[in-house]
Amino acid sequence: MSQKVRINGVKHTGASVFLGVDRCGNPCWTRNPERVMVWLCDGWRARFNQRREQRTRNVPVKDDATGEVVDWVKEPLGGPDVPELISDREARLQCSWMAGIPAPILSSTDRIENTEWFAGLKRRKTIGGRIPGFKSRHRGLGFVCWRNASRSGNAIFHKTGRKSDVVVITGMNPKRWVKPGEKAHWRIIVHVRVGQEIRPYTSVHVDWTHRSLVFVNMPLPLPRTGDGAIGLDRGCVHTLASSDGTFEDMPKPSKAELKRLKYLQRRMARQDHVNEARSGRTAKFVSKRRRKTLSRFNALQGRIVRRRNDWIEKTTTRLAQKTSLSPWRTWTSRP
Repeated sequence: MSQKVRINGVKHTGASVFLGVDRCGNPCWTRNPERVMVWLCDGWRARFNQRREQRTRNVPVKDDATGEVVDWVKEPLGGPDVPELISDREARLQCSWMAGIPAPILSSTDRIENTEWFAGLKRRKTIGGRIPGFKSRHRGLGFVCWRNASRSGNAIFHKTGRKSDVVVITGMNPKRWVKPGEKAHWRIIVHVRVGQEIRPYTSVHVDWTHRSLVFVNMPLPLPRTGDGAIGLDRGCVHTLASSDGTFEDMPKPSKAELKRLKYLQRRMARQDHVNEARSGRTAKFVSKRRRKTLSRFNALQGRIVRRRNDWIEKTTTRLAQKTSLSPWRTWTSRP
């Protein structure tokens, strides 16, 4: 399991970061760490979408007379006129604002996009859904940076205190875009709050929207406390019934929470009718009061879902620790 920490802040040291050339041809630099983080997120997302637009999908070919589907052809997600995929070096030359982005960030899009694409197709075949699409800025800002093996690599973790540590991301401006009187190298120091020892990791995932950072590493082995197998049966009265005679019940929402959910649902229904009467159509998210009601409903529903997921994770972990490595046997009270 990866280790997730909270970002307390960012700091910039070294040279001014080159952000690209504006419409008038003037180079732009910045020393604002917040702006640099957004710039890194935009560059990673742009390179990710350049790789994603090369993926193909099946497009139906219909008969002009009858309108029936007569054939299927493969078309890239970016459209029939999408250009061929270019290398990271060519992308830096064509887009000046991507010239200063570190190579470990741009190169990570290849593996991340490939993994997410095939995982999305597998999920679509099993539980349904849509074909994986592009990364959107409105859905959140983030990027992935590889952890190089060398000491002078990127995304280096340094411990500075008992619970306060830093992750250093280094970069270098192109030679032709170095600000006069300054050096080329710069660093972004991400201050994080850590509650446990960080294990060796391969990359870091930065979620700048929610101010969190994830160290991708190998999970620790579960300690086994039991020496036998246990049978499980899923029932209606009790969530789980084990072969040793114990029962496990999933936490359910209280009567007050169910009453509150029902009240908020009815209130949103009335607000929808009012919006429809005023504008002549079903207008979700139009009224500010409906948005406030929806946010309260989502907060309450999310608390119930998180409580249920927490019980599932803790119960399955406890059962896995008690059982041995032998396969589980299914036990049921029915003959």
